[in-house]
Amino acid sequence: MFTVQRAFSSFSVDDLDAAESFYRDVLRLEARRTPMGLELDVTGGTPVFVYPKGDAHQPAAHTVLNLVVPDVAAAAADLQGAGVDLVRYPGFAQDADGVVRSDDPRQGPTIAWFRDPAGNVVALIEA
Repeated sequence: MFTVQRAFSSFSVDDLDAAESFYRDVLRLEARRTPMGLELDVTGGTPVFVYPKGDAHQPAAHTVLNLVVPDVAAAAADLQGAGVDLVRYPGFAQDADGVVRSDDPRQGPTIAWFRDPAGNVVALIEA
């Protein structure tokens, strides 16, 4: 059997410069350019790798990144203040701010979603 030394996730974007600006300047994540793409340090550990695909990029059909925050409503308000629209999904009881609130973790987390410039979905999840 093989031995895993470490693991990381990745997703594609159509415009690496736009992604770098969004993740660094809007989300305030540490973003480092590499010869192959962009590394996002979201945990102080293993980075998430973002790679350019240009015109071949298709936004993922799933959430590509979940950001755990202490207060989803405050984080969502910060994003909206920066011009980022929250995604609203049919069937979810989102409040006027676009947040699905949960007092019972068995019913799911307090969560909100938004898209990066490449159309990938990112979630804010309350700790």
